[in-house]
Amino acid sequence: MTAFWTAIRLLTCLPVPCSVRATPGRLIGSMLWFPVVGAALGAVLGLVELGARTLTRSDALACGLVVVLGFVLTGGRPLRGVMVLAGALFGGRDSESLAQLAAGPLPTRFGLLAGLAVLLLKYALLMALPRDSRFGALLVTGGLSRAAIVWACWRFPYADIDTGIGGWFTALAGARDLLLLLPVVAVGFGLLNPLLVPAAIAGAWLLAHGFAWWISRALTGLTAHACEATAEVAELGALGAVAGLVHFALW
Repeated sequence: MTAFWTAIRLLTCLPVPCSVRATPGRLIGSMLWFPVVGAALGAVLGLVELGARTLTRSDALACGLVVVLGFVLTGGRPLRGVMVLAGALFGGRDSESLAQLAAGPLPTRFGLLAGLAVLLLKYALLMALPRDSRFGALLVTGGLSRAAIVWACWRFPYADIDTGIGGWFTALAGARDLLLLLPVVAVGFGLLNPLLVPAAIAGAWLLAHGFAWWISRALTGLTAHACEATAEVAELGALGAVAGLVHFALW
């Protein structure tokens, strides 16, 4: 179970046994659990949305609470990755300062605005989902978004400008670490319209892969912030695909 607790430590801010430390050996097994931890987070948020909507009779309050709680449970790490990279890549700086910003711990003012835009977009996408689809969509997108980290680390190199834990990820990630995504997808077929699950997978993969490819070209590889941001981008892609199919398909 050490690998499972390591995955929780890496992906959330929830308390774990003090003996759990992120070492290269433990990362080998922990990445296998990324989709499960992500799906569990999504399920918790889905239950919170259902409970809040039942108590308040307000979709707006329920979806807003989901966005805030999702930020809290993850420690804001995926959003922080987006903010840091946005500030670095869209700041009009030379390549040297761009690399320093992309590997740094803090976002620029532009990055903060990008983070706010991401939160608003996520809120809008949740509001666009039918009520009876939100729990399943949150569970599936939670699993897909964390599996996207594994995919990006497996398929793309790591940048020399960063010495963070992401370097271990890219060295150890492989196809085997995506196996537990299969039961998450299977559960999704039981909770959602069968057409929505492939849409979520396609949306998550297209945005995550495209984002990781773009970052690796701009920075000669991924960074720790890029690994974090990939989860946020994949989640937006999955939610957007589901919401889009619901509203524009013939049902």
